Amino acid sequence: MGTREAAESEGAAELAVWEFAGLLLTYWCNARCAFCYVNCGPERGGEMRVETALALWRSLDELAAAHGKTMRIHLSGGEPFHDWVRLVSIVRAARAAGLTPVDKVETNAFWATDDGVTRSRLELLDALGVRRLVVSTDVFHQEFVPPERVRRCVEIGRAVFGSGRVIVRWWDFLQNPVEAGRLDSAERARAFRAALARHKDRLAGRAAEQLAPLLECRPAEAFAGQNCVKEVLQSQHVHVDPYAHVFPGTCAGIILGRAGERTVADIWQELRAHWREHAVVAAVAAGGSYELLQRAKALGYEERPGGYASKCHLCTHVRRFLFERGVWPEFIGPGECYATEL
Repeated sequence: MGTREAAESEGAAELAVWEFAGLLLTYWCNARCAFCYVNCGPERGGEMRVETALALWRSLDELAAAHGKTMRIHLSGGEPFHDWVRLVSIVRAARAAGLTPVDKVETNAFWATDDGVTRSRLELLDALGVRRLVVSTDVFHQEFVPPERVRRCVEIGRAVFGSGRVIVRWWDFLQNPVEAGRLDSAERARAFRAALARHKDRLAGRAAEQLAPLLECRPAEAFAGQNCVKEVLQSQHVHVDPYAHVFPGTCAGIILGRAGERTVADIWQELRAHWREHAVVAAVAAGGSYELLQRAKALGYEERPGGYASKCHLCTHVRRFLFERGVWPEFIGPGECYATEL
């Protein structure tokens, strides 16, 4: 896309109404997956309070309803089953408050250690109106979660919910799992490359550090003109973290606003009117991560000598630089999304 086309695209861009929202209940996860775009892990914190979840949920419902739409909420993390009591309390409270039903709950099934616990938990979620269960399984997760726990969760989940209400990401992997924790470094790299070739994952968060070097990298100029209007302004999808930071659906670490004294609907209205004043959104809408790079260079950023594997890799690398130097803290954060490994 040339300069003229990029300008026209930016000029025509308008913030879509958010219709899909994930509540990231925690940054904690038993796993430290190489592909994790949120940088979760067992050393992370952040726990969304029940009251916070309800306030966010209600505001998201109201935003969608004001535009004649119905919000679809999913519960994720991190690993939402980390605090089972909190997860159930949130689902139960939302149901009692008459909020939209949970569209789906996501898990890596690390907790599914026996049939009894697995069945009782899934039966309760079903009884509370959870529509779908999403189970994550791939070579990255199976570095930390035994495949038999995933199979148990999927099989019992199908018996409880019905097969059409259990989604396995990725089913083809579960049929022939590879436990990356048992591979040497060379085998692990080959397995990761093969997984990335089969299922494209965004190279953000930890993936920008651990997976991008396994792929072909190109100079930053290769991504010039690839704007992110679709991902940031028109996706209809957001995530909200335990601290009430609102992120674009696929771009954790870009803060669109923080709910608290303001509602999510307030944030949407303000962003719709003033997104060109948002340092990161304005840059990536105009010219993608390459434009963000140009603005960061004026602040001292130097290009990565080895190049970048994707526009998301470039964006993450630039944003990490800005975060570490305290640039635009209202737009880039929180620390969990950029923290180096402990």
